[in-house]
Amino acid sequence: MRWNLFVSFLCLGWFFSCNQVNPRDELLFTLMSGLNPVITSTTVSVASSAKINVSSTSVTLTYPASQNFGIALAKLPTANVTVTLTFTSSKLQVNGSNSPLTNVLTFTPANFSVTQTVSLASATQILDTSTMTITTNSTDAFYNNVSGSISINHRNINIAYTGSSFIFKEDVVAPTLTPTIGFSYSSCSVAPTLPNGLSLNTSSCVISGTPADPQAGTTYTVTATNGTDSANQNLTIRIEPTVYMVFVTATAYNGNLQGAAANGPAGADLKCNADANKPATGTYKAMLTDGTNRKPCTSDNCTNSGVGENTDWVFQSGRIYIRANDSASLLSSNAAGILPADGSGNFTTNPYYLNHSFDSGSTMKEYWTGFAQTNYWQEATAQSENSCNDWTNGTTTSPASNGGRVGASNSTNYSALRNGGGRSCSATYYLLCVEQ
Repeated sequence: MRWNLFVSFLCLGWFFSCNQVNPRDELLFTLMSGLNPVITSTTVSVASSAKINVSSTSVTLTYPASQNFGIALAKLPTANVTVTLTFTSSKLQVNGSNSPLTNVLTFTPANFSVTQTVSLASATQILDTSTMTITTNSTDAFYNNVSGSISINHRNINIAYTGSSFIFKEDVVAPTLTPTIGFSYSSCSVAPTLPNGLSLNTSSCVISGTPADPQAGTTYTVTATNGTDSANQNLTIRIEPTVYMVFVTATAYNGNLQGAAANGPAGADLKCNADANKPATGTYKAMLTDGTNRKPCTSDNCTNSGVGENTDWVFQSGRIYIRANDSASLLSSNAAGILPADGSGNFTTNPYYLNHSFDSGSTMKEYWTGFAQTNYWQEATAQSENSCNDWTNGTTTSPASNGGRVGASNSTNYSALRNGGGRSCSATYYLLCVEQ
């Protein structure tokens, strides 16, 4: 009797507040309580034909927290019922794992109304969606081959700028810093007050302006909040009278970079200075080597003669290099114009680090460099095609592994100079351009 009254109450609530959905989803309705967190949804039909009780018909997962999702049968079955949960992608962690993407629960006539749970968590830190499909099978015809779907929304209580440390040029309009915010927020604040000339938009958390005075690196905490949830990121901002910019070209090129120039590196420089991504001011050279016209080192990490090994090299000691699109701090090189790499290819010599990757985009780009794998900062010389014949060859390399060497735009170790094997000189890759 109590059960009938409860179902009648739910049906009445549906009559006034629910939206009718696909008949195949009539097996789902909200019943469970006591799960963490308790979620209530009234967007699914609560008909007398309902077959499965679920804790929610729409789940919101907030990275990195997990929550339980509960399932039970609505009616006593005449035989065992298997309930298969199928997930659309590995953006989900189910019971702490990304695999398998299928979970099977078994209900018997003895435990049909006992809630069984799976733990769900988001494996992605970005706003996203996925789906869980619930399918039942049984020799009981009432439960055989019925299915419905649960929508899953991923969110992250976070705020993230394109970097954590920025160096702006004094009296020059700073690149606008726009964060990605993974939840619904209503206001933003920063502490302490930003440097003179810079301001925070309290509605969008965007930082903009023209810094007026030099200052050493100072940490600022930007907070986004909706009154209940809050997230913050610490940013270090430094202001210098002189900085040098680095960018990845908008255009990709095959291994013949010479064009009308005297040699391959000089031709690559012309391409840097004509590229759409080039800042409005400055002259740029391409960070690559042909072993003759441009090179940083002739020994591992320039240990033999230091800067004496340089030929027309692009980085110089004492200069501050930043990412052109957002002013993220990149590097200040040692006396030889390099960042020494250790045996694992990491830049570990204080203070000569690559603080951010050369590109802020989420998609990895590769650019021609010609560097060796372990003879750090030297030209790869196993085959002449390793630098596409001094960057004058744009024909197909066979095998491609003998071809030109590239760096990765999303790396902060030596793979920023040398990423994996060779690339055919007929393929197109970008250039990394450094202000002089």
